[in-house]
Amino acid sequence: MKSILLHVGDDPHFESRLQGALDLVRFLDGHLECLQTRRVPAFLGADQSGFAGGAAMVVQLVEDEAKRAEDERQKLGARLKGEGVSYSFVETMGDPSQTLVDRSLLSDAIVMTMAGANDRELAHALAAVVTHADAPVLAVPHGASRLQLENPVLVAWKPTKEAAHAVKRSVPLLAKAARVDIVTIDPPGEGDFPPLAVAAYLSRHGIKAELHERTAAGGSTSDTLLATARELGSGLVVMGGYGRSRAMEFLLGGVTRRLLGNSDVALMMAH
Repeated sequence: MKSILLHVGDDPHFESRLQGALDLVRFLDGHLECLQTRRVPAFLGADQSGFAGGAAMVVQLVEDEAKRAEDERQKLGARLKGEGVSYSFVETMGDPSQTLVDRSLLSDAIVMTMAGANDRELAHALAAVVTHADAPVLAVPHGASRLQLENPVLVAWKPTKEAAHAVKRSVPLLAKAARVDIVTIDPPGEGDFPPLAVAAYLSRHGIKAELHERTAAGGSTSDTLLATARELGSGLVVMGGYGRSRAMEFLLGGVTRRLLGNSDVALMMAH
């Protein structure tokens, strides 16, 4: 896990995800790829000057976007030079979520920010990237000043392909963890892939894990998981993201959605 992808932007959440990305890059001795996305201006149509006037306006908007991106790159580049990490910039045009998905083909992790309760646009963007990217997403709590990657890592296990993908793609990170805790909430039974099978899989990578079972006892799975993370001193939760369809998550709620809205612990998610 060496290539860390970060979406650069001037939104209020950028500082927290930048700090999260820097912490992850330093922890793994990796490389930070800063993705700058320029939106394609919508064609404004011809005005009284005709098509040429409208086209000229679009050209000007593109040039303004390019100048803004250059200024942003110079400012961030000057800052990153003092951070002591390997970094590079890549620029593209299009929808930010789709560009992250496209760049994920040669990325090991994508750093994004958790959505607040009222930030529907960010929530949809995060869901789109988690469910379509070819890399796990590290979701950083908004307002976080740093990640506690030196703390134990909690693996939230249930026998699903999403959880399995999260575990397999996080092996390099788990290998460096102070301790790995595999946690199941109200386990449904042994099945083909009980927690012990996950521990055996990790052991083949030289990773020793401890097993924990918890019951929601009438509460929610997400609240129980967060309480367990605090109890164990976890600095990160590795989990499958959006086990049911995104539409059902937004209509009915779900563990992923609740955690993204309430967690004060960073989440490493894969679909």
